[in-house]
Amino acid sequence: MRWPDAEIEVSADLVKELVRDQHSDLVFGDVREMAPGFDNTIWRLGDDLVVRLPRRQVAVPLIESEQRWLPELAPRLPLAVPTPVRVGRPSERFPWPWTIARWIEGTPGNAVDPSSRGHAATPLGEFLRSLHCDAPAEAPTNEFRSAPLSRHDAGFRGRLEETGRAVDEESALRIWRAALEAGTWEGAPQWIHGDPHPANLIFNGDVLVGVIDFGDLCAGDPATDLAGGFLAFPFESIDEYLTAYGAIDDATLRRTLGWAVHFGLMFILLGASDEPTYGPLGLGAVENAIAFARTLE
Repeated sequence: MRWPDAEIEVSADLVKELVRDQHSDLVFGDVREMAPGFDNTIWRLGDDLVVRLPRRQVAVPLIESEQRWLPELAPRLPLAVPTPVRVGRPSERFPWPWTIARWIEGTPGNAVDPSSRGHAATPLGEFLRSLHCDAPAEAPTNEFRSAPLSRHDAGFRGRLEETGRAVDEESALRIWRAALEAGTWEGAPQWIHGDPHPANLIFNGDVLVGVIDFGDLCAGDPATDLAGGFLAFPFESIDEYLTAYGAIDDATLRRTLGWAVHFGLMFILLGASDEPTYGPLGLGAVENAIAFARTLE
């Protein structure tokens, strides 16, 4: 598994030109490139703003979804989120929509010590509970995040084989089978972030202050999001995290563990290929899921 290549190369000069053309009142301060995401290139604009532009065509509907729904969801969320303050239109300079949002000052969770991330167990649990509510009929769906776990069976088994001896294969398979047997989410589709892994959690010291990258925002199963805590936290913080979230039925908990090992394998492989900080996160997620599953036996 590899980080996808950008389909359009973006430079600081291009970002300045786009902002000057469409939002000239915001042309101030330096434009500085930040580490790109899986789908977007990221640029600081002065001290207070950030410009996000898709790196590839497939990300266009994701950024359009953020522009449509984040302003509606943000007021009821207990942490800062990158609500768009301006929307960039496709043009001759850049063919896709783009966003200017408020910069959330802090450090991504993948660059924060795991013991410090543990202090965020309650805030993240409460954040996800606030986000997870019935999604409207017109809410977006996502072929990867809205899909049931069974849709990922072949990919999971392939990645498990690819990781070799990095994980306890038998225990991971036992969790996966139990998650598939738990069935699908039976309630109304819920708003889910879709990708609340540590790199999308912003910390000020050991305080969780924001959640970013809502490109995978969609209607789906809350278990998909709950797996993020297994990536983010040391095992001793998992109970606190789940308690802060609130009541979780057994089937949802089983699916959460399934999503945790699914994401864990993805992160292990991304760590081996492109982003070294992801490897330990993925391994931790699988180990957390295995240890937690044992408490349910």
